[in-house]
Parts: sequence; C-alpha cells; structure tokens
Amino acid sequence: MFFARTALLAALASYAYAQTSTDCNPLNTTCPADSALGTEHTWNFNTTLDDKIWDMQTGDYEYGDDGAEFTLTGEGTSTLLSSNFYIFFGVVESHVKMAKGAGLVSSVVLESDDLDEIDWEWVGYNTSAVQSNFFGKGNDTSFDRGGTHLVSNADTEFHNYTTYWDEEKLQWWIDGDMVRELKYDDEGTVGGENYPQTPCRVKFSLWPAGTKKAAQGTIDWAGGLVDWDAAPFTMVLGKLRVKDFHSGKEYTYGDHSGSFDSIKVVDGNSTTVEELNKPPAKTTAEKWDDLGEGAHIGIYCGAAAAAVIAIAGFLIFCLRQRRKGRLEHALDNNQYAENRTEMQNFQNDWKASEFKNGGYKQVNN
Repeated sequence: MFFARTALLAALASYAYAQTSTDCNPLNTTCPADSALGTEHTWNFNTTLDDKIWDMQTGDYEYGDDGAEFTLTGEGTSTLLSSNFYIFFGVVESHVKMAKGAGLVSSVVLESDDLDEIDWEWVGYNTSAVQSNFFGKGNDTSFDRGGTHLVSNADTEFHNYTTYWDEEKLQWWIDGDMVRELKYDDEGTVGGENYPQTPCRVKFSLWPAGTKKAAQGTIDWAGGLVDWDAAPFTMVLGKLRVKDFHSGKEYTYGDHSGSFDSIKVVDGNSTTVEELNKPPAKTTAEKWDDLGEGAHIGIYCGAAAAAVIAIAGFLIFCLRQRRKGRLEHALDNNQYAENRTEMQNFQNDWKASEFKNGGYKQVNN
C-alpha cells in the first residue's frame, strides 16, 4: 500500500540521500559508452563477488550463507557497492534485510550518468517500513515525490523489493504486491522531464545519515544521531535478479537531451555477458581428461623414467653406504690388529727386561 509523504522531515530525507555524483555527465559533454548488462542474471551473493562485474567503491563486505553483509563498525565508515554494468529499462529484484539503528540508511538505488535515479530507502529506526523515490537529472528540489510503504520485520526477514522500469511506467513491488506506480507523464514528472529514462547502474549502500556534521533535517529524518556504542550495524543483500530490457554491448548518448529516445544501443555481447558465460576454472581431473592419449602415454613414460632414476639413485646410495661401511670395518679391524701387536711387543719387551734383571724369576716365584 502506498502512503503519500506529507511530513517535511520525510521530504528532507530524500533530498539528503539523492545520489548526485557522476564521473561524466552526458548532458554537458561527450562521455564514454556505458557497458550494458544485455541479459538477465541472478546472483546469490554468498560467495566472493566478481570484481569485473561489481565494484566495492566504499567500505568492505563479507559474505555468508545468507548473502553479502555490509557492516558499519564505527564513526566515519560507510559502504557502497556498484555494478560495473548498466541497464536500459528493466527489472531489479533485491532480497534485503535492512540495518537497524537510529541514524542509519540502507538503500537500493538505480542511478544514471546524468543523475536519473530510482530509490528504495530504509531508515534504521523504523523496521516496519521502506521508502520509495525517484529523481530526474539530479533535480532533487521537489519534496513531494517520496512514498512510504509498510513491511514487517524488515531488519530480521528478507523481503523481495522489486523495481519494474520501462519508458512508460515505473513500479515498486514488495513481496509480489505492487505498492506504487509512476507514469511517464504523471504530474510529478513534469511532463516526463523528471522521469528516470537513461541507462542506470545498480547500487547498494549502508551509510550513516545521523552524523554531527549532517543538516538537522537529515538527522531528524534518520531518527537522530548514530549510537556508535551499539555498533556493528549490518545490512544484508541476499538474492538479486537483474533483467536488462535491451540486449547489446553498450549504451551511448546520441545527444545532450537525456531522453530515452536519444540512447543508442550498440550491438554485440557485453563484457558482463562474456564474464557470466565464461566457463568455470577446470579441476585437475578435468584438465587431465582434456589431454590426448599421446600426452597421457608421455606423462606415464616420464613418470616411469623418473621412478627408475629415483630407484637407481637409491640403490647407488645404498651400495656406496655399504662400501663405506665395509671400508670402515676393515680400517677398524686393521687398527685393532695394530694395537694388539703393539701390546704384545710391549709385553715381550717388559718380560725380557725383567728376566735380564732377575726380576722375572722372582716375580714368578
């Protein structure tokens, strides 16, 4: 169910968080082409992210059985994960557990180079609601575009937050129920001027809105200052499905108007498609199977030759040790014989001396 945002503080919230950064704004200059997703894919976020597809721009993440965990541990920390690909209209289905805590904002954002934007936002003090919003070309001066939608246990249970977006309408869905719809020519879009309509990246963030340096309106919207003594705070991104409504290699801006009909779709496979279709690294067994019979025979022969050489070396070592033992034994025997001969000679000389001096007879008597 959609509830119009009437409080000024809620309006200031959207103003505070609107994504207003871009590396190159195609409304002002000619920018590099946007790499397309060009397909549909589902990520479970329970393993290391492919850095050719995803860019952890701020902070860090950990992955567990439930998905990617974005955690704030202390003052001055924040997180931002961005896709390296863009979609030109499509579906983004995010399974999220928001971070609980006053002053915190969890978010799922679609954002273009010319600052079109589509938002899901959770303020950490309210675990029973999520907010929706949109912006066109960075125009965030209107405070009547946001919406608030009930969702229970948003911090402890995964819910399916889906954005459906094409050139005619924009829809926000929760667990299979549409909670809001915006048409291209609705009053809030100013005849389509503020309707998001250019290729967007997918972004996920947990950030502290309730900081001492923030505007008071932002702090009030976020539910007060963050209590860092209660850290850590964690947002969890589980399964994510993204569908690009166009199939192509990349998207380019045909002029500086920022209208959807000025966007050119370049044919071909995107780098993301190539990366997704890349076969997984082969196991040792698979690499072995890929070798031909001749290579197998050669490896077997090489292994056998190495074994023969090793055995021969061992035998030679044993023979050398045996010879060394025999030599040492012979030397020992020879030394023993020499010592015995020397002792016998000493005894004979002593007896002869005693006999000569008459002592030998006296000793024997």
